[in-house]
Amino acid sequence: MSTDSAADPAKGLTLAVLGILILTPDTVLMRMVGADAWTILFWRGVLMTVGYVGLLALRYRGGCLAAVAAVGSRGALVTVLFAINTILFVVAVSTTTVANTLVIMSAAPLFAAVIGRVCLGERPPARTWIAIGVAILGILVIVGDGLSVGTWVGDLIALAAAIALGGHFVLVRSARPVDMMPAVGLSGLLVAAVSLIVADSLALSPVQFGWMALLGLLILPVSFGLLTLAPIYLSAAEVGLVVLLETVLGPLWVWLVMGEEPSTNALIGGAIVIAALVMNFALKRRSLPADTHPEASR
Repeated sequence: MSTDSAADPAKGLTLAVLGILILTPDTVLMRMVGADAWTILFWRGVLMTVGYVGLLALRYRGGCLAAVAAVGSRGALVTVLFAINTILFVVAVSTTTVANTLVIMSAAPLFAAVIGRVCLGERPPARTWIAIGVAILGILVIVGDGLSVGTWVGDLIALAAAIALGGHFVLVRSARPVDMMPAVGLSGLLVAAVSLIVADSLALSPVQFGWMALLGLLILPVSFGLLTLAPIYLSAAEVGLVVLLETVLGPLWVWLVMGEEPSTNALIGGAIVIAALVMNFALKRRSLPADTHPEASR
């Protein structure tokens, strides 16, 4: 199966880009909350699940329970894998440098491509492999000044998080056309349960909780909901590529809201990542008439 055999890659790209654009304030909102990582994770998980309940109620109305039941055993795996990725990312940041974590996490689309090839038989075209390599180079430029030895344990945890994220996109794609949004919503409860054990305190001030509510009830459900729908129409590797935009756009929110100007390297690296994405999807659009299967247009 070709990577370009997705039913509607333009729709998948639109969903993924919208999802990331909505997600980009994530970093600045967590900075504004100002609590420790495990406290944020607990409320993030609980509120995200509540937000998903509302989102699914709007999407399915009286069919919410049927939508939850439809995810089946594969949905249970999506729940566990997404929760593992979320927790591993936080633990990686706390045990190695942020720069090391971001560079290692930028390999997620590479893992998605490999896992998708093995499990789904999808063969990413050369342009996608090139785009992945160029995007990783851009991430290296962005965080190059902050790279350090870190700790090998933290780096391994970040590597596991990258593999889990790549696997998540492949698993969601393998389940198509079943909507895995309910499974991702339930992952918040799993994250909250683990955080409840580890966190020293769950207390937040009214202002902190307000920012947390904006993040958990609105931004996370909508953004992750769109990103969960995207692999139905677009290959897992290409959805992973789009996710790298968060590394580029997140610091811009910090700049606009908190006045922390991005470095020259951040601007150059961001331009490299965006150029890689534009190149990949521009070439994809040109190639679609030739390598899209007839059934994809139905």
